Amino acid sequence: MKKQVLALALLGLTSVVFAQKNEVKALEKAVKAEKYAQTTSLITAAEGVIANADDKTKAKFYYLKAKAMLNGKNYDGIISSLTDFDANKTSKYSAEISKLKTEKTNMLVNEAIADQKNGSQKVAAKKLLTAYKLSNDAEYLYYAASGYLTAKEYKTALPLYVELKDKGYTGVKTEFVAYNKATKADESFPSKAMRTIALKTGTHIKPSEKKSASLLPNIIKNIAIIYVELGDTESAIAAIKEARASAPTDIGLILTEANLYLKLDKKDKFKELLEQAIKQDPTNANLYYNLGIISSQLGDNVAAVKYYKKSLEFDDANIDANQNMAALILDEGTVVVDEMNSLGTSSADNKKYEVLETKRNAIYKKAVPYYEKVLSVDGKNEYAATMLKKIYSVLGETAKFKEMKALLESL
Repeated sequence: MKKQVLALALLGLTSVVFAQKNEVKALEKAVKAEKYAQTTSLITAAEGVIANADDKTKAKFYYLKAKAMLNGKNYDGIISSLTDFDANKTSKYSAEISKLKTEKTNMLVNEAIADQKNGSQKVAAKKLLTAYKLSNDAEYLYYAASGYLTAKEYKTALPLYVELKDKGYTGVKTEFVAYNKATKADESFPSKAMRTIALKTGTHIKPSEKKSASLLPNIIKNIAIIYVELGDTESAIAAIKEARASAPTDIGLILTEANLYLKLDKKDKFKELLEQAIKQDPTNANLYYNLGIISSQLGDNVAAVKYYKKSLEFDDANIDANQNMAALILDEGTVVVDEMNSLGTSSADNKKYEVLETKRNAIYKKAVPYYEKVLSVDGKNEYAATMLKKIYSVLGETAKFKEMKALLESL
């Protein structure tokens, strides 16, 4: 009886082995025929019996599973299958799986670009995240995080940005530049080799290299924005302060912190940080412009005028700075006009009116150059033309009034 029991036990073991091999063979047949739609159920069936298989059978199964998943759209399944493949790795299949990973990565990135153009940010982000996991290229992680943020998937985006921060990812790249003789401007090349070809053909001269801006301030900024959106202001402030502690003079991080305080409606703190930024970049017209805006919002028009003038020193073609400057000047005129309207008809009032009228006209004339500058930059700027038409009418400059009237009628 003992021999009979042993025989039955061996028979049961043999049947399990046959089941393992049959399930793997069925999966292999489907993969070879590229019938990937059928592989899901075959993988499930094989997984039920593969645990006690020999190493050779296991290795083949996990290779087939990885290959099937890499040809499918189950992105979580792709990563899971590769984890299983790595745990049961064999050099026999590694080269092929590595090639498939590269092909799948490129395919996902191209699909994600198309999805982004169609406005499907969340779908694109999922594909880019899978591309990152396949390639370990942090650039894909950065764009996946950005996609989820754009889609307002804050809880999904946050850990991706935190991972980028912890990795110290900056995204800084070397740009290979040369002067294009035809366009008379510097041109960037995708690689040093491409630039070398252009230099040898003689179309370009003066080769140089420059580093792209770091993406770390943007990563920190987005972490802070997400915390604010999730109602965690303390974590938002802590995230920026942690980053700034290691780089206190980094202008990108200073502006990131400034923008956070603006979002939190802490205008005084925003202004303080912009002033810090100006110490690092004293010729930045945009910084002065923003200080002008915030000073005006805080009711300090004297400071606002000072900052707008400084901004225009470095960029006199800034339409908004010119218009804001003109508006502040006209605010002075409003006070004078109100006083003129409050006067009576007595002889004394008439004399006072004439004095105030001269003062008002002088103020209006101060605003004119700023609106004229706007029109020199944008000849169809309706707001500037409208304001000039009104001012010229008040000042009695008939020819210029008619010019602005004609311009407005042509728009």
